[in-house]
Amino acid sequence: MKIDRAKLRKHVNITLTCEPDDLPIEGNALASGDDAEDRRAEQWIRDQLARGNEWAWCVAIVTVEFAGVIERDTLGACSYESEADFKRGGYYEDMIGEAIERLAERLEDQNDALVTYGLI
Repeated sequence: MKIDRAKLRKHVNITLTCEPDDLPIEGNALASGDDAEDRRAEQWIRDQLARGNEWAWCVAIVTVEFAGVIERDTLGACSYESEADFKRGGYYEDMIGEAIERLAERLEDQNDALVTYGLI
């Protein structure tokens, strides 16, 4: 049975968290081709982290949950001014869509198994 993704989205709990990224800032924050610009971006991240801005260099994690079934989508090497700043970008909505897609597929697989074994 195919689940309507738009309807499912209306019923899932969505959470966004961030965790420190172990990926080195240097060489990964920006690859502009301008070494001075890259160093400025890297310094901004280090300064922001020192001020407690966990969004300055993190792994963003979107979690969707429906009826006890959980799926996640993650994105590393994120550098933002805040959670709100991250949510304004297109990645947040894309990540929700990816997590909901996996959740729907998992629920469909579970339903198919229940039907196969005559449980529903």
